[in-house]
Amino acid sequence: MLNETLVANLKAVDPDRYRSALFADKASRDRLMTLYAFHAELAKVPELVSEPMLGEIRYQWWRDCVEEIYGGSAVRKHEVATPLSTMLRESEMPRFWVDRLIDGRARDLDPQPFGDIAAAKAYCAQTSGVLMQMAVHLLGGAANDAVARAGEAWGLTGIARSWKYYTNGMVSEIAFDDVCAAAKESHSQAQVGLSSLPPAAFPAVAYAALVPKFLSKLTQSSHDATQKSVSYAPVLKQLRLMGAVIKGKI
Repeated sequence: MLNETLVANLKAVDPDRYRSALFADKASRDRLMTLYAFHAELAKVPELVSEPMLGEIRYQWWRDCVEEIYGGSAVRKHEVATPLSTMLRESEMPRFWVDRLIDGRARDLDPQPFGDIAAAKAYCAQTSGVLMQMAVHLLGGAANDAVARAGEAWGLTGIARSWKYYTNGMVSEIAFDDVCAAAKESHSQAQVGLSSLPPAAFPAVAYAALVPKFLSKLTQSSHDATQKSVSYAPVLKQLRLMGAVIKGKI
């Protein structure tokens, strides 16, 4: 179980996944928080290093940690690695998802922009998509293609929301409108397949219900993606998430 400081940090850096996790039962909530804290550790690496090689060293640290967990050896002491080892072992989490997630986040160190929208979708599938599949697995659901598409939609929406930070980097060779259109398509593809998820697993995907509202704001003619992002009142998010969990629909 994560300590209170880490939970508070997760609430600050990943509020939408945090809010969705609160709809799960206590045991499942703790597992989700641990997974999301692990992802937060991976996602922050590029912000902590001055050059890619230093970032690769940090990602390799996590790869070595995962090897210890799945190899059955003693796991290094760390405020996230320790609860992560318990969660991965108890849930029988497939290792290939964990490895893919680390490799996907390591792409953030690459200065090369996405060559086309397909590359951006592949990146989001390997990061947000894999993370959502892992979360559904933790809650006893089947991590099908619809789950991956919902995660992909969330990732693409995240790129669009943060466009002003990426405009001279990873998105410099793709169009903003294409990213929004791809996010909308992935979200639409996900909806039907998610209906088969058991209610107990829905908190793992509920935050994808926020995608349509974000896209609505992002695609307004008055929105300049190179200058600003979009806001979404927390209370409205909470109502949207509650409705998604009750209806089992994003």
